[in-house]
Amino acid sequence: MAHAPNVGESFRGVDGRLGFLLFQAQQAFGGAMEKVLRDAGGLTRSQFGALSVIVRRPGLSAADLARAMLVTPQAANLIVSGLEADGLVRKRPSTVHGRILELSATPRGVRLVDAAYPLVTALEDRIAEPLSARKLAEVKRWLVDVAVAMTEVTTSAE
Repeated sequence: MAHAPNVGESFRGVDGRLGFLLFQAQQAFGGAMEKVLRDAGGLTRSQFGALSVIVRRPGLSAADLARAMLVTPQAANLIVSGLEADGLVRKRPSTVHGRILELSATPRGVRLVDAAYPLVTALEDRIAEPLSARKLAEVKRWLVDVAVAMTEVTTSAE
């Protein structure tokens, strides 16, 4: 009976397709984030992502948050609703446009993000550990270039 290959084997190894390997790495990192965040207080990866953006950029609308997180506005609204229900985020009417609600983190939300950041940073450090500073800069530049190129593909028909 055939079994699914382990990470590093067959199409999940160095001979695999680049797109799949990017996806595999992202999924593995996401799973590791979920574990450390759950162990540290119960935030999900999506909640941490949203809350960390809101802490850094208070006053964003949910639509702006969606763009920053690369998710749909509906997904961002679901995340924000949960964060608001948990007392981690507040909404208030914009002083510029009355229909827009601006998001800000509560003090408890800020504390949770501040406590979680070192855990996420430790995961990033683990990824970067075998790389020189120069190689890490090259990898980061390449990842940004990939994102820009793929964004061009998705927005070129608009």
